[in-house]
Amino acid sequence: MKNLKTIIVVLICSTIAGVALAGNVTGTVTYEGDVPERKVLTINTQEQHCITTTKGAKSETLVVSKGKGIQNVVISLRLRGAQKLKMPEKAPVVDQKDCRYLPHVLAVPVGATVTITSADPVAHNVHSHALQNEAPNIQIPKKGDTYKYKITKAEAIKLTCDIHAWMSGYIVAVNSNFFTVTGQKDKEDKWIHPDDYEKSSDTGKFTIKEVPEGRARVIAWHETLGSANKTITVPADGDVSVDFKSTDFKKPKAK
Repeated sequence: MKNLKTIIVVLICSTIAGVALAGNVTGTVTYEGDVPERKVLTINTQEQHCITTTKGAKSETLVVSKGKGIQNVVISLRLRGAQKLKMPEKAPVVDQKDCRYLPHVLAVPVGATVTITSADPVAHNVHSHALQNEAPNIQIPKKGDTYKYKITKAEAIKLTCDIHAWMSGYIVAVNSNFFTVTGQKDKEDKWIHPDDYEKSSDTGKFTIKEVPEGRARVIAWHETLGSANKTITVPADGDVSVDFKSTDFKKPKAK
């Protein structure tokens, strides 16, 4: 009986020791001051599909809600010590739908392979402007065709379409297992159109769950504002909040 009790105690202690202590990182990304007006895109094409689906389309480079939240800000965490990056169970996808990139900004861990495809009945040309990774310039000739894009280094990769000059998007590769993008999906996990986000009361809120306890650097990236970072201490349980304002961001120095 004494041996049985000893075994039970050892098993309980082992279980407790194996439980990772982790908290949640929450926060907001908001715009300070007067919000710049989004420019109406110039649509130069004879393709009726693009003419119809992009009617009245505005730039997605800076989308701010009525609640002053900023859409498409990548939030990633840099933890102490080396991390073994976990790859997504399903390949992340960049779609070309209604003659725009969907999502406009895709965040992935370094090492991921991104599937680039198209839901449009017209040909698209995907032109990568990567500096640290391979920079393919390929055509997606018809709906449903795909291209596998392996990302090996951390950077923000701009995508454009040589056929449709108004199209642009980003793949942002981060050295982290903990990241998210603001204002992209609703409660039903559906993509939020930038026009709808602009009308919303969202405050640029974000949540990254089950982050290991300890000090961490929170990095925020936006395609036009630049980047910002803050240091936090993640609790063993519960939430820690960190907020960013547009005035916190700095654009990279011109080389």
